Amino acid sequence: MKILKDIKQPILITGATGFVGANLLRYFVSRNIKVNILIRKSSNLWRIKDILHKTNFYYIDLNENIKLAKKIKKIKPKTIFHLAAHGAYSSQNDMNKIKSTVLDGTINLLKECSNYKFNSFINTGSSSEYGFKDKKMKESDLLIPNSYYSLFKGAATMFCQYMSLQKNLPITTIRPFHVYGPYEEPT
Repeated sequence: MKILKDIKQPILITGATGFVGANLLRYFVSRNIKVNILIRKSSNLWRIKDILHKTNFYYIDLNENIKLAKKIKKIKPKTIFHLAAHGAYSSQNDMNKIKSTVLDGTINLLKECSNYKFNSFINTGSSSEYGFKDKKMKESDLLIPNSYYSLFKGAATMFCQYMSLQKNLPITTIRPFHVYGPYEEPT
């Protein structure tokens, strides 16, 4: 498959215990590709518990700067899928935790990864960055955050864009819209 040929290893995934991250991890594991994943100790592993042994997993919060620096130095990832988030669900409304996970975590991860030459850093934004719209959205629409989550996702997207332009780094942000499927939260 051409896509797999273009993805350089080692691969690093953050947010692998979440809905999208778990499906991405399962994609690689089903193709016998060993992936490095960073997991917060408080994460619920229900989506990946059965395949965890097929990965290189590390319990690290993206705000544990010293621990993160050591692990990134060890892994030296070539492809990074950054899906770690907090605040996507209405029950997750603690502003400090959302900022810490979404914005600060993105800044810390990108800062560490940029110390090593990577081929691709895929940041995951959100359709929420656009806010509520009464018409079809376009990528050129102005970001109008309507929650802490959308605010900090938009800030993380802008930070990634800035770093890509200023340091000539291969960073892409994707904004999934209405994703659903296997391993989705039962609620």
